[in-house]
Amino acid sequence: MELDYKTRLEEIEKVDGYFRRSPEGIWSYELDSPLDTTLPIEEQCRLIYENARLTHCNDTMARIYGYHNAEEIKGVLLKDIVRPTNKMNMFGINDFIRSGYKIHDSESEEIDLRGKRKYFLSSALGVVEKGHLLRAWGVLKDITAIRAAESRLKRTIALESLLTQLSRYFLSVEPGNTTEAVNHALGELGKFCGADRAFLFLYTHAGLTISNTNEWCADGIEHRIHLLQNLPIETFPKSDYETISNKGHIVYDSLDNVPSTHASLRNLLERRGTRSLVVVGLSSRDEELGFIGFDSVKGQKLWTEEDIYILRLVGDLIVLAFDRQKRESDLNDFYERMNHDLELARLTQRSLVSREFPSSPFYKMDSYFRPFEKVGGDIITYIQHETGVLDILFGDVSGHGISSAMVSGMAVLSFRHHAKAGLSPAEGIQQFVKDLKPMVVEHHIAAVWARFFPLEKKLVYSYAGHPPIVLFRGEEKIELKGMNLPLLIFDSIEYFNESVKLQKNDRIVFYSDGMYEVFNAEGRILDLPGFQDILLQHRDLGNLDEYLDQVVSEVFQFSEGVFGDDMAMLVIDING
Repeated sequence: MELDYKTRLEEIEKVDGYFRRSPEGIWSYELDSPLDTTLPIEEQCRLIYENARLTHCNDTMARIYGYHNAEEIKGVLLKDIVRPTNKMNMFGINDFIRSGYKIHDSESEEIDLRGKRKYFLSSALGVVEKGHLLRAWGVLKDITAIRAAESRLKRTIALESLLTQLSRYFLSVEPGNTTEAVNHALGELGKFCGADRAFLFLYTHAGLTISNTNEWCADGIEHRIHLLQNLPIETFPKSDYETISNKGHIVYDSLDNVPSTHASLRNLLERRGTRSLVVVGLSSRDEELGFIGFDSVKGQKLWTEEDIYILRLVGDLIVLAFDRQKRESDLNDFYERMNHDLELARLTQRSLVSREFPSSPFYKMDSYFRPFEKVGGDIITYIQHETGVLDILFGDVSGHGISSAMVSGMAVLSFRHHAKAGLSPAEGIQQFVKDLKPMVVEHHIAAVWARFFPLEKKLVYSYAGHPPIVLFRGEEKIELKGMNLPLLIFDSIEYFNESVKLQKNDRIVFYSDGMYEVFNAEGRILDLPGFQDILLQHRDLGNLDEYLDQVVSEVFQFSEGVFGDDMAMLVIDING
């Protein structure tokens, strides 16, 4: 009996330890009075919201809502923790009731103790006895960082789409209508950045004066362009000109930041009703042309690096438009580069997995893809050059769902841009880090970039944390060498090119880890050797559709139809 008691005590301590150390919030709400489950759903929602009291939780749960530890929040009513005005919260309770007092990964949006907006995934199970709900236990996962990353990606895509539209507008407008294009750009950017006024100033009379040539105002903001024509150059302090020339921009987040020695500038800003502003200098061939900027009238606004970045991009467009007649070819090159860089908005709406491949007497290609969720993060894409050479990107973005798919779209954009530029696979993979690292914070990418030369029967490739390509030659199975670390985990990793000479009747197989990281009912994993045995077993199937179907069928037979990740394959047969 003493041994049983000690064993039970140790089990309780283990459970309690997990409860306290869990990275997810664990909670239990108990109703002050048992809830009759036959009441109308709306009435049940109201009673739960008003009478559910937090009786158990761990410190993680408390910190999620801005408290220091569990003791500070225990005993608090549900209505004092989450706001009833947030429809997502009320829908969550409604779903909990309609689903038989249980939910899994229900998303909610809440405000913590410090007023910060947070996003959660909740799973809960209610305890019902004799037709009455007594309490509910649940787990709360904070996904605020994920939603923030998705929001940043969506804003980046929206910005890129806007810049693409503006660049095309500038490109299509006649040189004589540059003013119209500038006004349109100022309006679109002012609205995107939340400015009250967007403006363009240009130096006039050989640099002796400066004039407000273009202006956009938000609704309710008065135009001031007519008051700002042919101003003496001394209107703006010399130190401000020097700051713009050296740093490229200047920011006044408040008129209080304007030095008392700059009386003329302060007077000008007060006449414009400006509370804060940011300006970016314009120059062409080392010649200062003027500046573009935003200001805020309704209240002070803290201008961000993104605002400055946007102004610089559009400033470059405006300068190029002004120089269009002299530098038409340079302008076209600029738009072409921008359009390549801004394909993301369209790519994210397309499939990231190629299913149709070129027809060739020298090879056959086919692929298989099955996402874990409705949207997957695996990548199978290619570019065929005029010479017939193919650049192939086969990759796997960590995670699942829309955020992984958005990162995949960004990777495809980078791949297509650098493949067209002629970079080698290793050089192209190196560029992925530079292109994606500033915006992707929650994911990493395992990929292989391959360049296939059909006439030479040659494959040049570079790995980035991806499982080895398998080459089948007769009865021989060859794992192509050259492993390396995944992308976006470390900043300074050098990637290398490897190559292999191919022969007629060779078969090359690319695959994601989702093909072999599957388990059967006994918990045994298929693993890489087991999967490669399946690939080898059906090597003699000449039809690629049949080959893929048979391989996938055996994988699913092993796992009894259960899989936990995106599954992707690409097969190339060498014919001539």
